[in-house]
Amino acid sequence: MIAPRFLGSSVLLTISALLIGCGRDSAPTDTREQGGTVVIALSAEPASLLPPLVGSDHEQAITEVVYDRLADIGAALNTVGDAGFTPRLASRWTWAADSMSIAFTMHPDARWHDGTPATSSDVQRSFVLYTDPRAESRNAQLLTNIDSVSTPDAQTATFWFKRRSPQQFYDAVHHLFVMPAHLLVDVDLAQLATVPLARAPVGTGRFAFVGWTSGQRIELRADSGNYRGRAMLDRVYFVPTPDFGAATVKLFTGEADFFSPLNRESLQQAARTPGVRVWSYPALRYLHLAFNLRDPANRARPHPVLGDVAVRRALAMATNRERIVRTVYDSIGSVAIGPAPRVFVPDDSLLRQIPYDVSAARTLLDSAGWVLSSSDSVRSRAGVRLRLEILVPSVSVNRDRMAVLLQDQLRLIGAEVVLQRLEPNALIKLTKAGKFDAWMGGWNTSPGLVGLRQVWSTRAIGGEGDNTGGYSSNVFDANVDSVLTSFDPSVARRALNRALQTIVDDAPAIWLVEEVSPSGMSSRIEPGVLPATGWWHALPEWRIPPALRNDRDRAGLGPAN
Repeated sequence: MIAPRFLGSSVLLTISALLIGCGRDSAPTDTREQGGTVVIALSAEPASLLPPLVGSDHEQAITEVVYDRLADIGAALNTVGDAGFTPRLASRWTWAADSMSIAFTMHPDARWHDGTPATSSDVQRSFVLYTDPRAESRNAQLLTNIDSVSTPDAQTATFWFKRRSPQQFYDAVHHLFVMPAHLLVDVDLAQLATVPLARAPVGTGRFAFVGWTSGQRIELRADSGNYRGRAMLDRVYFVPTPDFGAATVKLFTGEADFFSPLNRESLQQAARTPGVRVWSYPALRYLHLAFNLRDPANRARPHPVLGDVAVRRALAMATNRERIVRTVYDSIGSVAIGPAPRVFVPDDSLLRQIPYDVSAARTLLDSAGWVLSSSDSVRSRAGVRLRLEILVPSVSVNRDRMAVLLQDQLRLIGAEVVLQRLEPNALIKLTKAGKFDAWMGGWNTSPGLVGLRQVWSTRAIGGEGDNTGGYSSNVFDANVDSVLTSFDPSVARRALNRALQTIVDDAPAIWLVEEVSPSGMSSRIEPGVLPATGWWHALPEWRIPPALRNDRDRAGLGPAN
C-alpha cells in the first residue's frame, strides 16, 4: 500500500505500486477530532451533479461524496467476484445458486438527506435512470449485462444478469450511484439534465448538499446523522476556478486549501510556500490526442484527413512522446502505452508501439498521396490540405503545453495544426456532437478495464457512448469482450494484448502520458491515504487537528460567514 508522499524541494515522485488505501468507516469516539472547513479549487464549474450525467473530475468530486454506491471496491482494486468489496448502502448481499442474480439488503439506518428512508425502490429507479437510452447516461454501456432490478420487498434489491461474467458484482455496484426515487417521480428521461437534483443533489453520503452559487461556490456540510458516521470535516466549499494560475494563487495564499493536479512549476513553488504541502497519489489516468475518424459535417463519411489510417500512423510517428512527457511532466508522468494504465496490463512489454521516426512518417505520407508542392509547406491530397484543429481545455496548462509541442513536431512532416482553446464544458459539447478534428483528452479509467468498451468499442459510438471519435474495429471489440467475460486469466490476458495491439496499430489517438497526480494541500490538513480511484473518495476522512484550526475552521456547522 502506498501512502501519500510529501514532496521536498526536488519535487520528484517515485511510484512503486498502485494500491489504494481505505479510510475509517465509522465516526471517531472523540468528537473533538471532528470539525474544520476545507476550500477546494475546481478546474471548472460542474455542468450537472446528477450521477448518470457526470463524467468529469470536477463533477465526480462532489457527487461521489453526496451519493453512495451499494458497495465500494477494496484496496486491491479487485473486480472479479465480490472479494474485498466493502458494504455501503447495502449492508449485505446474497448470490443466487446459479450466480445469475444478487440480492442486496439495504442498510436499515440509511436515510436520504431530506430524512426519507432509503429503500430498494431507490435502487430500481436509479438503474432505470442509468440505462434508459433517453437519459443518455455516460455509464449505460457499463451496465448492459444487467437485465433488470426487482424489489421483492422494501429492503431487498435483486440484480438479474443476462449472463455469468467475472465482473458481475463490480458491474452492479461500481458504476451505479443510488438516487432518491421519491424526488424523481414522473421525470421526463429525455430532459434529465433539467431536473432539480441536477443542481441541488439529495443523497445518502456523509456530506450533504447545502447550496450552489453559480460561478462562486458549491457548499457541502457533514451529515451529522449519517448511517456510516459523520464526516470528520464540518464543511467543504468547492470553488470553480477555471484559470490555472488563479487556482494556484488561491492555494498559495491560503484562500483555497486544496487544488489538483499541480504542474511542474507549481510543484516547485509549493515546495517553497509555507503552509502548503504536496501529496502525490498514482492516478488511473491517461492523456491522449484523440482523433475524429468521422467527417464533422457528415458522420456517415470518414474524416477527410483523419479517416486515413496512414495519416494517423504518420502523425504518431512524427510525435516524440518521450520528449513531450519529459518537457511537460519531468518525473511526474510516463509515456502512455495505450488506452489503459500499465498497472492493468500484465504484459505491456509485448506491445509494439508506433516508433518515433520523422523520416518514415514523411515516406508514409508520400506513399499515401499526401504531397508537398513547391509553393506550400502543408501537404495536400486531391485538393484537401493536411490540416487539423486541436481542441484544448483552457484550464489545463499541461495539455496546452503538449499541444504546442505537438504543433511544432507535426509541422516538420507538412501538417498544419491549429489550436483552439475552450472552456471544458464547451469542449465536451463539441466532442460529444462530433464537431472536431482532434482534442487533447484525458480519461480516468475504472478498474477492470471496462473503460476499453465504454470509450473505444463500436457500441459506444453515438448516443450515451463516449467513443466520440468513431473508432470501430471488430477485432478490438471481440478481444475486449473476451477480456471482460473470460473466467480464465490466461485467456483474458492474451485477449487484452491483442486488443491493445490492434488499437495501437490503428492509431485512433496518440497515447501521450500516464499521469501521477500531485496535489497541493494546506499543511493543517491530514488527508490519510489518497486513493488511486480519486482523492475525493477519502474526503470524509480528512481531518484538521484542533490545534491547527483557523477562524474558517471554527465556524462549525452553522451558517456560512
